[in-house]
Amino acid sequence: MKKKRLNLYIPLMTALIACNICINSLAQDKANGGGGSGGGSGNSNTDAQFRELYPKALAGEPNAMFSLGKIYLEGTSSAGKESAKGMDFIQRASSAGNVAATKYMIDAYERSGSERALELCQKLQKAGDKYCDKKMETLVERSIPKTVSQSNCKKLNDLYNGGNQGPVVKSEVTACVLQGLSTTIPVDQAMSNLRVQAADDPKAFARLMGFMLKAGTPEWDPLFVEENLSKAGLTFKDKEVKDMLIKNDITFDGCRKMDRLRRENLRQRPSVCRMAAKSGDEDAALYVGDAYLTGKDYFPEDAAEASFYIKEASISKNPIISSEAFVLLMDLYKKQGKFYEHFSTVKHEIKVNSLNKTAALASFGFEADYLAKNHSAMALDDILDLVATADNKDIDQPIKSRIGRTVDEVIKDRGRLMRPIEKDSMLAYKDRLLSQKDKDEIESARLAMQSQVTAVKAETPRGEVPRVADSDKKPSEKEPTFFDKVLNRSAQ
Repeated sequence: MKKKRLNLYIPLMTALIACNICINSLAQDKANGGGGSGGGSGNSNTDAQFRELYPKALAGEPNAMFSLGKIYLEGTSSAGKESAKGMDFIQRASSAGNVAATKYMIDAYERSGSERALELCQKLQKAGDKYCDKKMETLVERSIPKTVSQSNCKKLNDLYNGGNQGPVVKSEVTACVLQGLSTTIPVDQAMSNLRVQAADDPKAFARLMGFMLKAGTPEWDPLFVEENLSKAGLTFKDKEVKDMLIKNDITFDGCRKMDRLRRENLRQRPSVCRMAAKSGDEDAALYVGDAYLTGKDYFPEDAAEASFYIKEASISKNPIISSEAFVLLMDLYKKQGKFYEHFSTVKHEIKVNSLNKTAALASFGFEADYLAKNHSAMALDDILDLVATADNKDIDQPIKSRIGRTVDEVIKDRGRLMRPIEKDSMLAYKDRLLSQKDKDEIESARLAMQSQVTAVKAETPRGEVPRVADSDKKPSEKEPTFFDKVLNRSAQ
């Protein structure tokens, strides 16, 4: 211990020599379990390397700084583990041009998520080193600016011009160009890039929408947006999409304002109307459903398309819209010949006494017509269900009368195939459905028919022998045939 104290008083002029002795003493002390900030336990080889590197690193030699920094980081010498000091030496080595140190720092920054990794990779790229080639896309995506601005676009331009032209950088540079903040690539190329990106990238497609929905621009093409939006993984009811549509007046009002006769609007206007409807604009849905149902305003008559939009409008919480949509739905079922869908809907509205009950009752004439034309092909249970529904006090009498008169035909058509209870039910409904006027007319027609039969019988004399058909005559009484005449002539 006395020798250690004496070493502290070595004259300053021998400091360089003493430094070596100090390092040796410190390493030896740590090897023997002595004190120190790291408390490490090195080996003789690493300690020897440490003693050799230390003065060189202090003198600023890049290779020595990198190697010494690693020893500090790994804690393999008697000096112990000192991460901060180790990183400082490696960083200084990198700044001094040591490529290995730079690569080490890139990996460290990459693990920590620091943007410094990208900066150092750019430095290596400029020097022609390919170490970061596989890392760049990830590093760029992690560190590129999240907003488009003049300064951020400049940073992106540097990346692009530095050879980083992967999908992410290309996409962001395209955005900068299209917003007028960069001239790195031509505008036409940028628009082409965006179309390609938008094919399977929702964010890119949303960006493309901003250009294609802006009326009066060369890129204006709502139909393209409508046809490709779902392919990009978006829906018309996504908040971002709805906001974009409203911003560009893709609404019922926007649809209504467009001149339907202008040539360029013949295809685009229906698209604007449909997109508004698909995004939840109920007025637009009602209009488009009606247009497809009737084939108006250059919409083709298409019941299937009409069905989609009418059903969208029919679930509206606005009673005016839902009621108008219900009327259209009834007309749609009639046009499609969907009796059972029509009947079940009408029956439900009558049963629950809904706001659509009046429209349902007014539409019941379809059931009367269908029954008159198709009763022979209908199941008897369905006929009984329809007849029972017709026996409602709110159904107009003319419709009841038509159904009541058809019941007679059903009974005649089914005959003995009907069970007595079924026939009795039919007769009872018929009696209730027909008005007294109907019954009087039917009775008059029956009496008139009976009178005609009686008159025909009365005109026939009782003693008159009915004419005998040729087939009942004796062979000798029959008129000779052509062949008989020929044979007779030959015989003569």
